Amino acid sequence: MGRVALIYPAARRAELDWLRVLALGLLMIFHSMVGYSSWPWHVNDPHDSALLNGALDFMLRWRVSLVFIVSGAALMLALDRRSPRAILRERSSRLLVPLIFGMIVIIPPQTYLQRVQHGEFHGTFLDYLPHAFTGIYPEGNITWNHLWFIPYVLVLTAVAMPLFLWARSPSMKPRLERYTRLVCDGRLYWILVLPLTLGQAMLLWQGSEDHTFVGDGHGWLEFSSFFVLGGAVAKWPDVLVSIQRERYVSLVVGIVAYGALRQEWPTDPTSAVGTIGWSIVAAINVLAWALTFTGFLTKWFSHRSPVLAYLTEATMPVYVLHQTLIIFVVYHMRSVHLPIPAKIVMTFSFAVLASLALYEIAIRRSKWMRILFGVKPRAEAIGPELLVPNVGGTDTDSVTNRLPGRSS
Repeated sequence: MGRVALIYPAARRAELDWLRVLALGLLMIFHSMVGYSSWPWHVNDPHDSALLNGALDFMLRWRVSLVFIVSGAALMLALDRRSPRAILRERSSRLLVPLIFGMIVIIPPQTYLQRVQHGEFHGTFLDYLPHAFTGIYPEGNITWNHLWFIPYVLVLTAVAMPLFLWARSPSMKPRLERYTRLVCDGRLYWILVLPLTLGQAMLLWQGSEDHTFVGDGHGWLEFSSFFVLGGAVAKWPDVLVSIQRERYVSLVVGIVAYGALRQEWPTDPTSAVGTIGWSIVAAINVLAWALTFTGFLTKWFSHRSPVLAYLTEATMPVYVLHQTLIIFVVYHMRSVHLPIPAKIVMTFSFAVLASLALYEIAIRRSKWMRILFGVKPRAEAIGPELLVPNVGGTDTDSVTNRLPGRSS
């Protein structure tokens, strides 16, 4: 390892870097599990396990919120040292390049194995390549799959920039500091339940959460709410302290809300009572678990270390690579007779070790590979501000179990 990547700067927020790394870990656990469940995915080694399906249903409802909290924090902290134009220019280059590269190089093996398993293509990967860029997924093969997070965070960065600059302005500083004390004393961050409730209602109307970008009202409301919360956490550390202090309260609220969601709800989205009731409970659930995990993880993980510096820089390449590696393992494990937990552990372990090995051997030391995978040049490998987190789900994460009246 080079000296720069081993030094963790004192100016960085270690607890938020840890949250970023751990959010990616949760994502990889989720993807390592979903291929072995009865949920439809790119490839499947299906097992009708109520325990596995229940774990996936629980994680699906809140896990993406963590990365948008860190994304908002990243933007707010970046504004400490750079101009908005410089930030937008850097974010565009460090996110759009990996997105395009991923869609051309990393994603085609995923769609190839999916088409082969579903009997939609017969032949080698080389035979498939001429068809890899024909039509838009799911009918065609052009897709960003798990890289869907990148365009969302790019748009949110640009849209939230004026709001964050306004919050940082000298004229607003004393006023917002008073409001911040009020927010912390009154736990007023729970007011995010309001836009999240509207977002959950829109999920009912949409019928699915496919991260279609255009027309994804639910996604935009939910992601922007947590993006703003992340900005507040970064600008006013007392907000994070309050979230940490109330983490057990959030845990209890989350347990009660999730238990309520597992009950039978009216299935007709045109029913006002059913829609409003389910949407409120679902919004409380996602906010409670986002606050719970943010509170516990940032409380438990806040130490600075060379390991954190290394993992922080490796997060983007691992994110880009991990799902292709997981799909490869799930596809080839179909004929292996092992217990489900063993397959999940093997899949997760392979994805972590292989992605880190590729990062260390092929990406970390190459200027051009660093650019392709969205890593800063070596001279500024770990900057003083939190890097933009680029972890997320997949465009095919099922939300069937998130909707009322559906069994898991």
